[in-house]
Amino acid sequence: MFKSTRKGHMFILCCTVIVMVVFIYIIHINFSQLSNFHFINVKSHLAPACGYSGYMTTESKTIDQQIAEIMTLMNCTIPQKDTMHFNETTSAINSKAILLSYKPNYCLGDTLIVQVEMFNYLGKRKTYGGDFLQARIFSPKLGAGASGRIKDFNNGTYHIYFTLFWKGPVQISVLLMHPSEGVSLLWKGRNMGYNYIRFTGKFLNKNQEVQTECGFYLNSQQEKCKYVDRRYREVFYCIKLPEVPCEAFISLNSENTRYTYLTNANKTLFSKSNIGIEIPKQVESIDVLNCSNLKFFNTHNPGIYCVAFDLQNNIYIQSKKHGHPFVISRFYNVKDHAYIANELDQVAGGSNTIVVVTVGQHFRPFPFPLFIKRLLNIQRAIKSLFLRSPHTKVVIKSENTREINPNVERFSDFHGYIQYLLVKDIFSGLNVGMIDAWDMTTAFGSRNVHPGEDIVKNQINLFLSYIC
Repeated sequence: MFKSTRKGHMFILCCTVIVMVVFIYIIHINFSQLSNFHFINVKSHLAPACGYSGYMTTESKTIDQQIAEIMTLMNCTIPQKDTMHFNETTSAINSKAILLSYKPNYCLGDTLIVQVEMFNYLGKRKTYGGDFLQARIFSPKLGAGASGRIKDFNNGTYHIYFTLFWKGPVQISVLLMHPSEGVSLLWKGRNMGYNYIRFTGKFLNKNQEVQTECGFYLNSQQEKCKYVDRRYREVFYCIKLPEVPCEAFISLNSENTRYTYLTNANKTLFSKSNIGIEIPKQVESIDVLNCSNLKFFNTHNPGIYCVAFDLQNNIYIQSKKHGHPFVISRFYNVKDHAYIANELDQVAGGSNTIVVVTVGQHFRPFPFPLFIKRLLNIQRAIKSLFLRSPHTKVVIKSENTREINPNVERFSDFHGYIQYLLVKDIFSGLNVGMIDAWDMTTAFGSRNVHPGEDIVKNQINLFLSYIC
């Protein structure tokens, strides 16, 4: 917690940071204008044809009903095209990106529109959408970048909208991360069950440590220890060892299993040579000028990773990892476990309190209902926090992109992108700020689950300058 005892001292925040892997991004936010934040929803990105205009929870629905409704809406957005021959899938090399309304020079603040037309390996035009694209503009010498907003027309054509935030030469990049057929496979595999990750729990049996299988679902007739958060109905299990009490649970670790939903033919779509392929462009770069008639644009520069406390100014920042699933190979003390919603229930709040919440990467190997339930519980806890302390400021940080991992079933950025959209959608009705780490790491072309030190350092300086 941050507290300041000096009268007239700088504005100090109390920051409870509940982290997923490491909290590495904060954006420069004007909290007095939180109500003006623009939020997007899952459906507006993936399939407007589903007739969805944003998800809002109501008190009359149970959490299971809310999860089922969201899953139904999400399923409508995913292409059901997973049984085609490889040559009939989207080919980045055969596709093309065309700059609409090209002109020799552009002005600062202009909108750049790129049209992408998709073809398969046979050279035939695609007639449906659902491809997973990542698009950005960037200037390497300036270290500047911005992601693009993608509109899927569901007929093989996409429009990508870029805002030109800086002047000088600007390059364009459009990557095909996964074809729509691969997206369909990843969606199905993600929801097949809890088989991708194996948890092992350690228990203390008198003076000896013993181990047993744990998880969200255990296909076993053996007696189980059931660990329930009664308020938020989060449940975790371990196979009960003979004569070892459930209360003797001391630590937990996890590992990837050999389970795969993909056939050998399916896996060809996810070889490294088929992930993140650049789509050929009609124009490689453009020139942006500081024209006399354009307005100043705020690029919302990034800020701080909370890791320290300041004894001189009596500032304290608390950082905690979220509860199960925390995917890590080494054992960690389960007494450090805490669901984010429970942590939020312990926050007194106040005008000098800021809560930053981020959750995502560790949920990628598990079915979406688990992630949706966690978000709904966090949403509920935030609502309760605002009831008892309406002046508390809450910021939600999205997850970021990561390495192109050959283990796409568990860790593909497709899973992260869906989770990113869910986060923005489920919290859109609350007076919270959104730190768009996905947008930032896409813009900078980051392929690291822990983005570079230079980026983090600049974010720290910018955020502290804004706070002070």
